[in-house]
Amino acid sequence: MASTDDFTFVEQERILGSKQPKLFDDYKSFTSGKTTDLDVQIVTALRAKHAEYIVTTVPGSNVNLLQFAAAGFAQAELDDDTEPVLRWRGFVGPSHRGGSGGLADAIFFARYNYTWNNENFILYTVVEGLGSVQYILKEPRGAETQYSHSSVVDSLLATIGAWLIKEEPAIYVYDGYWTRSTKLWQEVKKAKWEDVILDPKMKKGLTDVASRFFDSKDIYDEYGVPWKRGLIFHGPVGNGKTISLKALMHTLYDRNPPVVTLYVKQAPYPYNIGQVFAMARAMTPCLLVLEDIDTIVTNTTRSYFFNEVDGLENNDGILMIATTNHLDQLDPGLSKRPSRFDRKYLFPLPSKEERSLYAQYWRNKLKNKKNIDFPNKLCDAIADITDEFSFAYMKEAFVATLLDLARNHEDDSDDEDAEGDDDDDGDDPLKKYEFWRAFKAQVKILRNEMGSGSSTRVKPNTGATLGGLEGISADYEEMMPLLDAMRMQGTPQPSKAASSLAMTFPGMQGEASGSDSGFGQSSVLSPLRTFAPLAKTKRATFNDNVWEWGCPN
Repeated sequence: MASTDDFTFVEQERILGSKQPKLFDDYKSFTSGKTTDLDVQIVTALRAKHAEYIVTTVPGSNVNLLQFAAAGFAQAELDDDTEPVLRWRGFVGPSHRGGSGGLADAIFFARYNYTWNNENFILYTVVEGLGSVQYILKEPRGAETQYSHSSVVDSLLATIGAWLIKEEPAIYVYDGYWTRSTKLWQEVKKAKWEDVILDPKMKKGLTDVASRFFDSKDIYDEYGVPWKRGLIFHGPVGNGKTISLKALMHTLYDRNPPVVTLYVKQAPYPYNIGQVFAMARAMTPCLLVLEDIDTIVTNTTRSYFFNEVDGLENNDGILMIATTNHLDQLDPGLSKRPSRFDRKYLFPLPSKEERSLYAQYWRNKLKNKKNIDFPNKLCDAIADITDEFSFAYMKEAFVATLLDLARNHEDDSDDEDAEGDDDDDGDDPLKKYEFWRAFKAQVKILRNEMGSGSSTRVKPNTGATLGGLEGISADYEEMMPLLDAMRMQGTPQPSKAASSLAMTFPGMQGEASGSDSGFGQSSVLSPLRTFAPLAKTKRATFNDNVWEWGCPN
Protein backbone atom coordinates (compact mmCIF):
# COMPACT_ATOMS: atom_id res chain seq x y z
CA MET A 1 0.00 0.00 0.00
CA ALA A 2 1.33 3.43 -0.91
CA SER A 3 2.43 5.63 1.93
CA THR A 4 1.58 9.27 2.56
CA ASP A 5 5.14 10.22 1.72
CA ASP A 6 4.72 8.85 -1.79
CA PHE A 7 1.79 11.17 -2.49
CA THR A 8 3.59 14.10 -0.90
CA PHE A 9 6.56 13.55 -3.22
CA VAL A 10 4.37 13.56 -6.34
CA GLU A 11 2.58 16.71 -5.18
CA GLN A 12 5.89 18.50 -4.62
CA GLU A 13 6.97 17.58 -8.11
CA ARG A 14 3.76 19.04 -9.55
CA ILE A 15 4.12 22.25 -7.55
CA LEU A 16 7.75 22.75 -8.51
CA GLY A 17 6.97 22.14 -12.15
CA SER A 18 9.75 19.57 -12.56
CA LYS A 19 7.42 17.44 -14.70
CA GLN A 20 6.37 20.32 -16.97
CA PRO A 21 7.19 19.47 -20.59
CA LYS A 22 10.05 21.63 -21.81
CA LEU A 23 10.87 22.53 -25.37
CA PHE A 24 14.26 24.03 -24.63
CA ASP A 25 16.10 20.74 -24.38
CA ASP A 26 14.88 19.83 -27.86
CA TYR A 27 15.72 23.32 -29.14
CA LYS A 28 19.24 22.96 -27.81
CA SER A 29 19.57 19.56 -29.45
CA PHE A 30 18.19 20.76 -32.78
CA THR A 31 20.44 23.82 -32.98
CA SER A 32 23.59 22.04 -31.80
CA GLY A 33 23.85 19.97 -34.96
CA LYS A 34 23.07 20.22 -38.64
CA THR A 35 19.48 21.12 -39.44
CA THR A 36 17.53 21.47 -42.66
CA ASP A 37 14.38 23.09 -41.33
CA LEU A 38 14.28 24.00 -37.66
CA ASP A 39 10.63 25.02 -37.91
CA VAL A 40 9.50 21.50 -38.86
CA GLN A 41 11.32 20.04 -35.88
CA ILE A 42 9.99 22.61 -33.41
CA VAL A 43 6.37 22.23 -34.55
CA THR A 44 6.69 18.45 -34.30
CA ALA A 45 8.16 18.70 -30.80
CA LEU A 46 5.47 21.12 -29.62
CA ARG A 47 2.68 18.88 -30.90
CA ALA A 48 4.24 15.91 -29.16
CA LYS A 49 4.74 17.73 -25.86
CA HIS A 50 1.43 19.62 -25.94
CA ALA A 51 -1.01 17.26 -27.60
CA GLU A 52 -3.88 19.10 -25.95
CA TYR A 53 -3.13 22.32 -27.89
CA ILE A 54 -3.35 23.57 -31.46
CA VAL A 55 0.04 24.91 -32.56
CA THR A 56 -0.14 27.98 -34.84
CA THR A 57 3.06 29.22 -36.48
CA VAL A 58 3.34 32.93 -37.35
CA PRO A 59 6.37 34.75 -38.83
CA GLY A 60 7.60 37.48 -36.51
CA SER A 61 7.61 39.90 -39.43
CA ASN A 62 3.91 39.42 -40.12
CA VAL A 63 1.88 40.14 -36.99
CA ASN A 64 4.09 40.65 -33.97
CA LEU A 65 2.31 39.60 -30.78
CA LEU A 66 4.84 41.22 -28.45
CA GLN A 67 4.55 44.51 -30.32
CA PHE A 68 0.77 44.33 -29.90
CA ALA A 69 1.19 43.70 -26.17
CA ALA A 70 3.73 46.52 -25.83
CA ALA A 71 1.13 48.87 -27.30
CA GLY A 72 -1.19 47.97 -24.43
CA PHE A 73 -3.71 45.77 -26.25
CA ALA A 74 -2.62 42.47 -24.67
CA GLN A 75 -0.46 41.17 -21.83
CA ALA A 76 2.72 39.13 -22.30
CA GLU A 77 4.48 37.75 -19.21
CA LEU A 78 7.87 36.10 -19.65
CA ASP A 79 7.63 32.54 -18.32
CA ASP A 80 11.20 31.77 -17.33
CA ASP A 81 10.05 29.31 -14.67
CA THR A 82 8.79 26.79 -17.22
CA GLU A 83 11.39 27.34 -19.95
CA PRO A 84 14.93 28.78 -19.92
CA VAL A 85 15.40 32.07 -21.76
CA LEU A 86 18.15 32.38 -24.35
CA ARG A 87 19.20 36.00 -24.69
CA TRP A 88 22.10 38.37 -25.04
CA ARG A 89 22.52 41.24 -22.62
CA GLY A 90 24.35 44.44 -23.34
CA PHE A 91 24.48 48.21 -23.30
CA VAL A 92 22.87 50.20 -26.09
CA GLY A 93 23.98 53.79 -26.47
CA PRO A 94 21.53 56.67 -26.83
CA SER A 95 20.02 57.51 -30.18
CA HIS A 96 21.31 61.07 -29.84
CA ARG A 97 24.28 62.74 -28.25
CA GLY A 98 23.62 63.67 -24.63
CA GLY A 99 21.37 60.72 -23.84
CA SER A 100 22.18 58.16 -21.19
CA GLY A 101 21.70 54.88 -23.03
CA GLY A 102 20.63 51.74 -21.20
CA LEU A 103 20.73 47.98 -20.93
CA ALA A 104 18.88 45.83 -23.43
CA ASP A 105 18.15 42.19 -24.22
CA ALA A 106 18.23 40.43 -27.55
CA ILE A 107 16.01 37.40 -26.97
CA PHE A 108 16.51 34.32 -29.15
CA PHE A 109 14.32 31.81 -27.34
CA ALA A 110 11.57 32.50 -24.80
CA ARG A 111 8.16 31.37 -23.63
CA TYR A 112 5.42 33.81 -22.60
CA ASN A 113 2.04 33.57 -20.95
CA TYR A 114 -0.04 35.70 -23.30
CA THR A 115 -3.49 37.12 -22.49
CA TRP A 116 -5.88 38.86 -24.86
CA ASN A 117 -9.63 39.43 -24.68
CA ASN A 118 -9.87 37.22 -21.56
CA GLU A 119 -8.25 34.36 -23.47
CA ASN A 120 -4.97 32.75 -22.36
CA PHE A 121 -2.31 31.53 -24.78
CA ILE A 122 1.17 30.06 -24.61
CA LEU A 123 3.57 31.94 -26.87
CA TYR A 124 7.05 30.83 -27.92
CA THR A 125 9.32 33.24 -29.77
CA VAL A 126 12.27 31.57 -31.47
CA VAL A 127 14.94 33.09 -33.69
CA GLU A 128 15.56 30.84 -36.66
CA GLY A 129 18.31 31.84 -39.04
CA LEU A 130 17.92 35.49 -39.99
CA GLY A 131 14.40 35.87 -38.67
CA SER A 132 12.04 34.96 -35.86
CA VAL A 133 9.03 32.70 -35.61
CA GLN A 134 6.16 32.81 -33.12
CA TYR A 135 4.47 29.60 -31.98
CA ILE A 136 1.03 30.13 -30.42
CA LEU A 137 -0.54 27.33 -28.40
CA LYS A 138 -4.28 27.31 -27.75
CA GLU A 139 -6.72 24.57 -26.73
CA PRO A 140 -9.23 23.46 -29.42
CA ARG A 141 -12.81 24.72 -29.39
CA GLY A 142 -15.84 22.82 -30.65
CA ALA A 143 -14.92 20.52 -33.53
CA GLU A 144 -11.35 21.82 -33.79
CA THR A 145 -8.52 19.29 -33.70
CA GLN A 146 -4.81 19.49 -32.96
CA TYR A 147 -4.09 19.94 -36.66
CA SER A 148 -6.82 22.47 -37.51
CA HIS A 149 -6.76 26.22 -37.23
CA SER A 150 -7.70 27.76 -33.90
CA SER A 151 -10.63 30.17 -34.22
CA VAL A 152 -9.45 32.11 -31.15
CA VAL A 153 -5.90 32.47 -32.50
CA ASP A 154 -7.31 33.50 -35.89
CA SER A 155 -9.34 36.20 -34.16
CA LEU A 156 -6.22 37.44 -32.36
CA LEU A 157 -4.17 37.54 -35.57
CA ALA A 158 -6.94 39.32 -37.48
CA THR A 159 -7.20 41.91 -34.70
CA ILE A 160 -3.47 42.58 -34.76
CA GLY A 161 -3.54 42.79 -38.55
CA ALA A 162 -6.37 45.31 -38.48
CA TRP A 163 -4.43 47.32 -35.90
CA LEU A 164 -1.32 47.32 -38.11
CA ILE A 165 -3.09 48.53 -41.23
CA LYS A 166 -5.37 51.00 -39.47
CA GLU A 167 -4.96 54.22 -41.37
CA GLU A 168 -3.37 56.93 -39.28
CA PRO A 169 -2.37 60.40 -40.47
CA ALA A 170 1.07 59.79 -41.91
CA ILE A 171 3.31 60.26 -44.91
CA TYR A 172 4.43 57.07 -46.64
CA VAL A 173 8.10 57.34 -47.55
CA TYR A 174 10.09 55.19 -49.96
CA ASP A 175 13.84 55.02 -49.39
CA GLY A 176 14.65 51.55 -50.65
CA TYR A 177 11.59 50.22 -48.77
CA TRP A 178 8.32 51.72 -47.59
CA THR A 179 7.95 53.28 -44.17
CA ARG A 180 5.14 55.22 -42.53
CA SER A 181 6.13 58.45 -40.80
CA THR A 182 3.79 60.22 -38.42
CA LYS A 183 6.64 62.55 -37.47
CA LEU A 184 6.85 63.81 -41.05
CA TRP A 185 3.08 64.26 -41.09
CA GLN A 186 3.34 66.50 -38.02
CA GLU A 187 5.52 68.82 -40.08
CA VAL A 188 3.30 68.62 -43.18
CA LYS A 189 0.15 69.55 -41.28
CA LYS A 190 1.78 72.82 -40.19
CA ALA A 191 1.88 73.95 -43.82
CA LYS A 192 -1.09 76.08 -44.89
CA TRP A 193 -1.77 77.84 -48.15
CA GLU A 194 -2.18 81.17 -46.38
CA ASP A 195 1.46 80.88 -45.32
CA VAL A 196 2.67 80.19 -48.86
CA ILE A 197 3.82 83.31 -50.66
CA LEU A 198 2.89 82.61 -54.26
CA ASP A 199 1.05 84.28 -57.09
CA PRO A 200 -2.65 84.02 -56.09
CA LYS A 201 -3.68 82.68 -59.52
CA MET A 202 -1.03 79.99 -59.40
CA LYS A 203 -1.95 79.06 -55.83
CA LYS A 204 -5.60 78.71 -56.82
CA GLY A 205 -4.63 76.74 -59.91
CA LEU A 206 -2.65 74.23 -57.87
CA THR A 207 -5.44 73.58 -55.38
CA ASP A 208 -8.08 73.43 -58.13
CA VAL A 209 -6.25 70.98 -60.38
CA ALA A 210 -5.68 68.55 -57.51
CA SER A 211 -9.22 68.82 -56.14
CA ARG A 212 -10.84 68.52 -59.58
CA PHE A 213 -8.79 65.42 -60.33
CA PHE A 214 -9.96 63.53 -57.27
CA ASP A 215 -13.54 64.75 -57.75
CA SER A 216 -13.75 63.72 -61.39
CA LYS A 217 -13.50 59.94 -61.48
CA ASP A 218 -16.98 59.65 -63.00
CA ILE A 219 -16.08 62.05 -65.81
CA TYR A 220 -12.90 60.12 -66.64
CA ASP A 221 -14.89 56.88 -66.65
CA GLU A 222 -17.64 58.37 -68.82
CA TYR A 223 -15.22 59.30 -71.57
CA GLY A 224 -13.06 56.20 -71.19
CA VAL A 225 -9.99 58.19 -70.17
CA PRO A 226 -7.53 56.72 -67.65
CA TRP A 227 -8.05 58.43 -64.28
CA LYS A 228 -4.46 59.55 -63.77
CA ARG A 229 -2.61 62.84 -64.01
CA GLY A 230 0.92 64.20 -63.71
CA LEU A 231 2.26 67.65 -62.79
CA ILE A 232 5.79 69.04 -62.77
CA PHE A 233 6.91 71.77 -60.35
CA HIS A 234 10.06 73.39 -61.69
CA GLY A 235 12.15 76.48 -61.18
CA PRO A 236 15.27 77.75 -59.40
CA VAL A 237 16.07 76.17 -56.08
CA GLY A 238 14.56 77.71 -52.96
CA ASN A 239 11.45 79.34 -54.42
CA GLY A 240 8.55 77.52 -52.83
CA LYS A 241 8.20 74.13 -54.50
CA THR A 242 8.59 72.21 -51.24
CA ILE A 243 6.33 74.37 -49.08
CA SER A 244 3.68 74.32 -51.81
CA LEU A 245 3.89 70.53 -51.93
CA LYS A 246 3.49 70.34 -48.16
CA ALA A 247 0.46 72.62 -48.24
CA LEU A 248 -1.06 70.52 -51.03
CA MET A 249 -0.45 67.30 -49.05
CA HIS A 250 -2.23 68.86 -46.08
CA THR A 251 -5.17 70.01 -48.21
CA LEU A 252 -5.65 66.60 -49.81
CA TYR A 253 -5.51 64.76 -46.51
CA ASP A 254 -8.25 67.01 -45.16
CA ARG A 255 -10.61 65.66 -47.82
CA ASN A 256 -13.23 63.05 -46.96
CA PRO A 257 -12.03 60.39 -47.44
CA PRO A 258 -8.41 61.53 -47.08
CA VAL A 259 -5.98 61.35 -49.98
CA VAL A 260 -2.70 59.96 -48.68
CA THR A 261 0.74 61.05 -49.86
CA LEU A 262 3.48 58.69 -50.99
CA TYR A 263 6.86 60.42 -51.07
CA VAL A 264 9.70 58.84 -53.04
CA LYS A 265 13.09 59.74 -51.68
CA GLN A 266 15.15 57.51 -53.97
CA ALA A 267 14.54 54.64 -56.37
CA PRO A 268 17.84 53.90 -58.11
CA TYR A 269 16.98 50.54 -59.70
CA PRO A 270 14.11 49.18 -61.79
CA TYR A 271 12.87 46.94 -58.98
CA ASN A 272 12.61 50.05 -56.76
CA ILE A 273 10.41 51.71 -59.38
CA GLY A 274 8.25 48.58 -59.42
CA GLN A 275 7.84 48.70 -55.63
CA VAL A 276 6.91 52.39 -55.78
CA PHE A 277 4.09 51.89 -58.27
CA ALA A 278 2.87 48.67 -56.64
CA MET A 279 2.39 50.61 -53.42
CA ALA A 280 0.78 53.56 -55.21
CA ARG A 281 -1.77 51.27 -56.88
CA ALA A 282 -2.56 49.67 -53.54
CA MET A 283 -3.10 53.08 -51.88
CA THR A 284 -5.29 54.81 -54.48
CA PRO A 285 -6.57 57.44 -54.51
CA CYS A 286 -3.21 58.91 -53.61
CA LEU A 287 -0.68 61.65 -54.30
CA LEU A 288 2.65 60.26 -55.52
CA VAL A 289 5.47 62.77 -55.00
CA LEU A 290 8.69 62.32 -56.96
CA GLU A 291 10.95 65.04 -55.62
CA ASP A 292 13.99 65.80 -57.78
CA ILE A 293 12.73 63.45 -60.46
CA ASP A 294 15.93 63.87 -62.45
CA THR A 295 17.65 61.75 -59.76
CA ILE A 296 14.91 59.09 -59.90
CA VAL A 297 14.42 58.66 -63.66
CA THR A 298 17.92 57.90 -64.91
CA ASN A 299 19.35 55.93 -67.80
CA THR A 300 19.08 52.84 -65.59
CA THR A 301 15.41 53.26 -64.70
CA ARG A 302 14.09 55.28 -67.65
CA SER A 303 12.43 52.49 -69.67
CA TYR A 304 11.03 50.77 -66.59
CA PHE A 305 9.57 54.05 -65.26
CA PHE A 306 7.84 54.83 -68.57
CA ASN A 307 6.42 51.31 -68.69
CA GLU A 308 5.03 51.64 -65.14
CA VAL A 309 3.38 54.95 -66.03
CA ASP A 310 2.07 54.08 -69.51
CA GLY A 311 2.10 50.28 -69.53
CA LEU A 312 -0.66 47.76 -69.08
CA GLU A 313 -1.06 48.27 -65.33
CA ASN A 314 -4.04 50.24 -64.04
CA ASN A 315 -2.88 53.53 -62.51
CA ASP A 316 -6.35 54.96 -61.88
CA GLY A 317 -6.48 57.35 -58.93
CA ILE A 318 -2.79 58.31 -58.93
CA LEU A 319 -1.88 61.99 -59.10
CA MET A 320 1.87 62.27 -59.70
CA ILE A 321 3.77 65.44 -58.86
CA ALA A 322 7.42 65.63 -59.83
CA THR A 323 9.77 68.43 -58.88
CA THR A 324 12.98 69.53 -60.54
CA ASN A 325 15.33 72.48 -60.45
CA HIS A 326 16.45 71.80 -64.02
CA LEU A 327 13.52 71.33 -66.40
CA ASP A 328 15.82 71.79 -69.40
CA GLN A 329 17.86 68.77 -68.30
CA LEU A 330 14.89 66.43 -67.95
CA ASP A 331 14.40 63.52 -70.31
CA PRO A 332 12.04 64.70 -73.09
CA GLY A 333 9.97 61.60 -72.35
CA LEU A 334 9.10 63.27 -69.05
CA SER A 335 8.89 66.94 -69.89
CA LYS A 336 7.34 66.73 -73.37
CA ARG A 337 4.93 63.78 -73.09
CA PRO A 338 1.48 64.97 -71.90
CA SER A 339 0.18 61.50 -71.05
CA ARG A 340 2.84 61.27 -68.35
CA PHE A 341 3.07 64.81 -66.99
CA ASP A 342 0.28 67.00 -68.29
CA ARG A 343 1.03 70.39 -66.71
CA LYS A 344 4.16 72.27 -65.69
CA TYR A 345 4.20 74.94 -62.98
CA LEU A 346 7.11 77.37 -62.85
CA PHE A 347 8.26 78.63 -59.45
CA PRO A 348 10.36 81.65 -60.46
CA LEU A 349 12.39 84.03 -58.31
CA PRO A 350 9.97 86.06 -56.18
CA SER A 351 8.74 89.40 -57.47
CA LYS A 352 9.16 92.62 -55.49
CA GLU A 353 5.62 92.26 -54.17
CA GLU A 354 6.29 88.70 -53.03
CA ARG A 355 9.54 89.73 -51.37
CA SER A 356 7.67 92.45 -49.52
CA LEU A 357 5.05 89.93 -48.40
CA TYR A 358 7.82 87.65 -47.18
CA ALA A 359 9.32 90.50 -45.18
CA GLN A 360 5.85 91.17 -43.76
CA TYR A 361 5.68 87.54 -42.68
CA TRP A 362 8.89 87.96 -40.71
CA ARG A 363 7.67 91.24 -39.27
CA ASN A 364 4.54 89.51 -37.95
CA LYS A 365 6.69 86.73 -36.57
CA LEU A 366 8.82 89.21 -34.64
CA LYS A 367 6.11 91.60 -33.51
CA ASN A 368 6.28 90.42 -29.89
CA LYS A 369 10.05 90.89 -29.68
CA LYS A 370 10.30 94.16 -27.78
CA ASN A 371 14.02 94.54 -28.44
CA ILE A 372 13.56 94.48 -32.24
CA ASP A 373 12.25 97.61 -33.94
CA PHE A 374 10.81 96.43 -37.26
CA PRO A 375 8.35 99.02 -38.61
CA ASN A 376 6.10 98.26 -41.58
CA LYS A 377 7.97 100.65 -43.86
CA LEU A 378 11.00 98.35 -43.77
CA CYS A 379 9.14 95.68 -45.75
CA ASP A 380 9.18 97.52 -49.07
CA ALA A 381 12.74 98.68 -48.42
CA ILE A 382 13.83 95.07 -47.84
CA ALA A 383 12.11 94.05 -51.08
CA ASP A 384 14.04 96.77 -52.92
CA ILE A 385 17.48 95.56 -51.83
CA THR A 386 16.83 91.83 -52.32
CA ASP A 387 16.28 91.84 -56.07
CA GLU A 388 17.14 88.40 -57.58
CA PHE A 389 17.05 86.78 -54.14
CA SER A 390 15.23 83.48 -53.82
CA PHE A 391 13.09 82.84 -50.76
CA ALA A 392 15.91 80.65 -49.44
CA TYR A 393 18.38 83.53 -49.67
CA MET A 394 15.89 85.91 -48.09
CA LYS A 395 15.37 83.53 -45.23
CA GLU A 396 19.11 83.28 -44.71
CA ALA A 397 19.31 87.08 -44.61
CA PHE A 398 16.65 87.26 -41.90
CA VAL A 399 18.14 84.42 -39.84
CA ALA A 400 21.67 85.83 -40.08
CA THR A 401 20.38 89.27 -39.11
CA LEU A 402 18.65 87.96 -36.00
CA LEU A 403 21.72 85.99 -34.96
CA ASP A 404 23.89 89.04 -35.47
CA LEU A 405 21.55 91.20 -33.38
CA ALA A 406 21.41 88.55 -30.65
CA ARG A 407 25.20 88.47 -30.43
CA ASN A 408 25.36 92.25 -30.27
CA HIS A 409 22.83 92.41 -27.47
CA GLU A 410 24.59 89.69 -25.49
CA ASP A 411 27.92 91.49 -25.81
CA ASP A 412 26.26 94.83 -25.07
CA SER A 413 28.41 96.32 -27.74
CA ASP A 414 28.04 97.63 -31.27
CA ASP A 415 29.31 95.23 -33.89
CA GLU A 416 30.81 96.94 -36.88
CA ASP A 417 28.93 94.71 -39.29
CA ALA A 418 25.63 95.66 -37.70
CA GLU A 419 26.26 99.28 -38.52
CA GLY A 420 26.17 98.45 -42.19
CA ASP A 421 28.23 100.27 -44.79
CA ASP A 422 28.12 103.90 -43.75
CA ASP A 423 29.62 104.96 -47.06
CA ASP A 424 26.54 103.63 -48.85
CA ASP A 425 23.96 104.91 -46.38
CA GLY A 426 24.19 108.58 -47.25
CA ASP A 427 21.02 110.24 -46.05
CA ASP A 428 19.19 106.92 -45.65
CA PRO A 429 16.28 107.78 -43.32
CA LEU A 430 16.01 104.11 -42.25
CA LYS A 431 19.54 103.78 -40.90
CA LYS A 432 18.31 104.71 -37.42
CA TYR A 433 16.80 101.23 -37.24
CA GLU A 434 19.28 98.68 -35.97
CA PHE A 435 17.43 95.84 -37.71
CA TRP A 436 17.70 97.62 -41.07
CA ARG A 437 21.43 98.25 -40.68
CA ALA A 438 22.10 94.63 -39.77
CA PHE A 439 19.88 93.33 -42.59
CA LYS A 440 21.64 95.47 -45.20
CA ALA A 441 24.99 94.13 -44.03
CA GLN A 442 23.83 90.53 -44.40
CA VAL A 443 22.36 91.19 -47.86
CA LYS A 444 25.70 92.59 -48.94
CA ILE A 445 27.49 89.45 -47.73
CA LEU A 446 25.00 87.18 -49.48
CA ARG A 447 25.17 89.13 -52.73
CA ASN A 448 28.94 88.78 -52.72
CA GLU A 449 28.53 85.03 -52.28
CA MET A 450 26.02 84.91 -55.12
CA GLY A 451 28.47 86.74 -57.33
CA SER A 452 31.28 84.33 -56.46
CA GLY A 453 29.10 81.34 -57.27
CA SER A 454 29.57 79.84 -53.81
CA SER A 455 27.55 79.97 -50.66
CA THR A 456 28.74 78.52 -47.41
CA ARG A 457 25.91 79.82 -45.30
CA VAL A 458 22.87 79.46 -47.51
CA LYS A 459 21.14 76.16 -48.01
CA PRO A 460 18.89 76.85 -51.00
CA ASN A 461 17.36 73.39 -51.04
CA THR A 462 15.39 74.27 -47.95
CA GLY A 463 12.81 76.14 -50.01
CA ALA A 464 10.59 79.00 -48.93
CA THR A 465 9.37 77.39 -45.76
CA LEU A 466 7.32 79.49 -43.41
CA GLY A 467 7.94 77.66 -40.17
CA GLY A 468 8.44 73.97 -39.48
CA LEU A 469 10.89 71.58 -41.03
CA GLU A 470 12.57 72.89 -44.13
CA GLY A 471 12.46 69.88 -46.40
CA ILE A 472 10.52 66.73 -46.92
CA SER A 473 13.53 64.64 -45.86
CA ALA A 474 13.40 63.85 -42.13
CA ASP A 475 14.13 61.14 -39.62
CA TYR A 476 11.40 58.57 -39.77
CA GLU A 477 9.60 57.66 -36.62
CA GLU A 478 7.89 54.43 -37.56
CA MET A 479 10.20 52.16 -39.51
CA MET A 480 7.49 49.71 -40.52
CA PRO A 481 7.89 47.79 -43.79
CA LEU A 482 4.35 47.94 -45.08
CA LEU A 483 3.60 45.59 -47.92
CA ASP A 484 5.72 42.58 -47.00
CA ALA A 485 5.23 42.87 -43.24
CA MET A 486 1.48 43.39 -43.19
CA ARG A 487 0.16 41.12 -45.91
CA MET A 488 0.24 37.38 -46.24
CA GLN A 489 -2.35 37.03 -48.99
CA GLY A 490 -1.76 37.93 -52.59
CA THR A 491 2.03 38.33 -52.37
CA PRO A 492 4.89 35.83 -52.41
CA GLN A 493 6.09 35.06 -48.91
CA PRO A 494 9.72 35.13 -47.82
CA SER A 495 11.41 32.16 -46.23
CA LYS A 496 10.32 31.12 -42.78
CA ALA A 497 13.14 33.14 -41.26
CA ALA A 498 11.86 36.46 -42.49
CA SER A 499 12.80 38.96 -39.81
CA SER A 500 13.72 38.88 -36.18
CA LEU A 501 11.61 40.15 -33.35
CA ALA A 502 12.27 43.58 -32.02
CA MET A 503 14.70 43.91 -29.14
CA THR A 504 13.37 44.34 -25.64
CA PHE A 505 14.59 47.22 -23.56
CA PRO A 506 14.45 46.87 -19.79
CA GLY A 507 15.26 50.58 -19.63
CA MET A 508 11.61 51.17 -20.52
CA GLN A 509 10.71 49.51 -17.25
CA GLY A 510 12.87 51.78 -15.13
CA GLU A 511 16.23 50.02 -15.38
CA ALA A 512 17.88 52.74 -17.44
CA SER A 513 17.86 56.28 -16.19
CA GLY A 514 17.89 59.49 -18.13
CA SER A 515 15.63 61.12 -20.65
CA ASP A 516 15.84 58.29 -23.19
CA SER A 517 12.94 55.96 -22.63
CA GLY A 518 13.94 53.60 -25.41
CA PHE A 519 16.83 52.95 -27.69
CA GLY A 520 16.64 52.22 -31.38
CA GLN A 521 19.02 50.28 -33.51
CA SER A 522 20.77 53.47 -34.51
CA SER A 523 22.87 53.56 -31.35
CA VAL A 524 25.63 56.07 -31.92
CA LEU A 525 27.66 56.09 -28.73
CA SER A 526 27.88 52.48 -27.60
CA PRO A 527 31.42 51.56 -26.52
CA LEU A 528 30.73 47.86 -27.14
CA ARG A 529 30.66 47.08 -30.83
CA THR A 530 28.91 43.79 -30.16
CA PHE A 531 25.98 45.70 -28.72
CA ALA A 532 25.98 48.65 -31.08
CA PRO A 533 23.35 47.83 -32.10
CA LEU A 534 22.53 44.79 -30.00
CA ALA A 535 22.25 41.78 -32.27
CA LYS A 536 18.79 40.65 -33.33
CA THR A 537 19.99 37.53 -35.11
CA LYS A 538 23.00 35.29 -34.68
CA ARG A 539 25.55 34.96 -37.40
CA ALA A 540 28.85 33.11 -37.40
CA THR A 541 31.91 34.81 -38.87
CA PHE A 542 35.38 33.45 -39.50
CA ASN A 543 37.99 35.84 -38.10
CA ASP A 544 41.68 35.01 -37.59
CA ASN A 545 41.00 31.31 -38.13
CA VAL A 546 38.36 31.33 -35.37
CA TRP A 547 34.60 31.04 -35.73
CA GLU A 548 32.87 33.81 -33.75
CA TRP A 549 29.22 34.53 -33.01
CA GLY A 550 28.25 38.18 -33.17
CA CYS A 551 26.32 40.94 -34.83
CA PRO A 552 26.03 40.95 -38.59
CA ASN A 553 27.87 43.94 -40.00
